[in-house]
Amino acid sequence: MQPLRVRRVALTWVVAAMACLAVAPAQNGESKPRRIAVFGSSVANGTGDELAKEGYTGRLRELLAPRGWEVLNQSRGGDNTIRMGPRFAPVGAPEPNVRYLLPVHPTYVLLGLSLGNEGIRDAATRADKDAIFDQFAKGMRGFVDRSRQNGIIPVITLCYTRMDFTDVEYEYTRRMNLLFNGWDVPTVNVLGAVDDGAGKWARGFWFDSLHPNAAGHVEITRTFVPTLFDALQRGKPMPKRIVVDNFVHLTPGDLRIVFAPPDPVHPFAVGFTARAEQNGTVATISGRRLDATIATQKLERGGRTVEFESATLTPTGNFVSAVIVDGGRWAYRGAAGRLIRSDVRADRSWHQLLVSHYTARGQTLLFIDGKLAGTLDERLEPSRFALGGTSGVDARDFVFYRSAMNADEAAALHGGSLLQASLEVYSPLDNVELRAGADVANLAQSMTGAQVQIGNH
Repeated sequence: MQPLRVRRVALTWVVAAMACLAVAPAQNGESKPRRIAVFGSSVANGTGDELAKEGYTGRLRELLAPRGWEVLNQSRGGDNTIRMGPRFAPVGAPEPNVRYLLPVHPTYVLLGLSLGNEGIRDAATRADKDAIFDQFAKGMRGFVDRSRQNGIIPVITLCYTRMDFTDVEYEYTRRMNLLFNGWDVPTVNVLGAVDDGAGKWARGFWFDSLHPNAAGHVEITRTFVPTLFDALQRGKPMPKRIVVDNFVHLTPGDLRIVFAPPDPVHPFAVGFTARAEQNGTVATISGRRLDATIATQKLERGGRTVEFESATLTPTGNFVSAVIVDGGRWAYRGAAGRLIRSDVRADRSWHQLLVSHYTARGQTLLFIDGKLAGTLDERLEPSRFALGGTSGVDARDFVFYRSAMNADEAAALHGGSLLQASLEVYSPLDNVELRAGADVANLAQSMTGAQVQIGNH
């Protein structure tokens, strides 16, 4: 076994102290009710879920119930920032059968609205669309502020897609998501689960033009960091990018920095900044390959038969893919051994590597320094991510997201923005213990993290 060497400066002890404070329980934090209200429109309400499980809200309830969380569905189809406002709290006597927010006394509110319901598609001119964009942003900011004024902690689901969106609406959707990513509010990147790459639902994951089917709702649920609300309950703050000169040096050998998510992963983005000069493996991703079978389903709704396509994902064997140096240039070797070769030389310069995977549409994207290097068609269910391999590498700024990233997001991440939507791990890697089994500091709002491990398993 060859040693792991780490450069350190005094600032690392400051960061370590901050990390310790970040995971400490907030005073009286655990005394707050573990109650989440999902407050949004039809997708949040579960529309399109042919299995009648309340869509991603019902599946979020299933995910969090064993952890002691209560998830309430306070959503209503057709709402936007204007129509949802009166449901925040009743004025006078509550109207019957109206799902209000304040009367259910949540500790957290998940705000789940869309640009589609706001009217972005029907706005005729750029000026009209800009006005809708501003209205939606202002309305969501209003719900955030009003929630906090009432002692409720807000979380936002980012904007998603529709089958009638053009490139123009897709652009506005991506812009809004980047805007929300910069707010002081935890967010969930649902677009990174269901996007077909053109702002529409991935095939087999939609019920009708506006809504996902059950398979789509499942993929959306995968974008939630399972321990996000535990981290919020314990007072862990939102992460901020830390700029340091330190890094971890991994010599060729069997010592790795490993993240093994305890909950299943579908869409993901994993990235790090690195420099390496030798050909070989720098990082690996392993788990199971998936096959998608798409079949036509029929459902009786309102006296008529509705037909839609539904995807079923089935494991087909194990895989190991890798970020590598091949012929002196950075590359990605996919699950079937095919390569995405870049033109970026592996030299003594630092480069940001980002692997972004859309399970629903079955595609992996490799970004280097914020630019797309290429794509591969494959469908993965990863269970282990490891830095280190047969090539010596310096590395820092390890990130793991439970959602895929598009080109705008990759460029923003490379430009210095620490996007926090669906972020489960952010480890600067500037202060890593050499001991095998040691935890690696994680500044993201989650209760998981990477470890130092020996060997490939």
